[in-house]
Amino acid sequence: MTAAQTLPEGPAPALAGHLPVQERFVSLQGEGSLVGVPSSFVRVSGCNLRCAWCDSPATSWAPSGRKTALADLASFCAAGPRHVVLTGGEPLLFPEIAALARHLLAAGRHVTLETAGTVWLDGLECDLLSVSPKLAHSTPWDRDPAQARRHERLRLQPDVLARLLAAHPWQLKFVVRADALQADLDEVEALLRALAIAREDRCRVFLMPECTDRDALRGAYAALLPVCVERGFRLGERLHIHIFGHVPGT
Repeated sequence: MTAAQTLPEGPAPALAGHLPVQERFVSLQGEGSLVGVPSSFVRVSGCNLRCAWCDSPATSWAPSGRKTALADLASFCAAGPRHVVLTGGEPLLFPEIAALARHLLAAGRHVTLETAGTVWLDGLECDLLSVSPKLAHSTPWDRDPAQARRHERLRLQPDVLARLLAAHPWQLKFVVRADALQADLDEVEALLRALAIAREDRCRVFLMPECTDRDALRGAYAALLPVCVERGFRLGERLHIHIFGHVPGT
């Protein structure tokens, strides 16, 4: 452990409250700038979106889990790696996530908060806000028209997204399709212009294949490689798929 990673002595402040938790586990971060880093994951259940390809449907399409005390979650994270990932679902729907994040930061943990960027939460603090804005292909028109209309209305909130990026250290992760790449890139570029993302900040913008098959990922990476080189994006790896496959708890 380096000097920068030394945890402070003494207990963190006491916590009260609960969160609906779908799963918690220790693994390696599979995506984004911290890929490969051992991390404790807390996945809340509940989401305001319904992505057609959602990779955690037990938090959205069919939410499940149990009410869990924040103190219990803090103890779980205290027993694990320094890095903690608070994810979902949509964690920012729950004010209690801000209290948990502040507690973990005070205890010396590095906190990544994963969100779709459609919700503002007062009092939120984190080391990294990992934002995955949803592109048009996420809307489930063929699956549930009523949910699709709601999802389409909510999936992009540029004003909220801009406010989140201004308030926190951030990375952007865009799920894109190798077989419809140009349409997705056009949408990504339009959003980056709306957010006034500088060219030098594109190293914080990841293009991640919409793919949960180990064999197909290689081809998807190959399709994204020249785009990343040309436009200055980062290739978004899906390490957990390579190691474990598409299964919960990873």
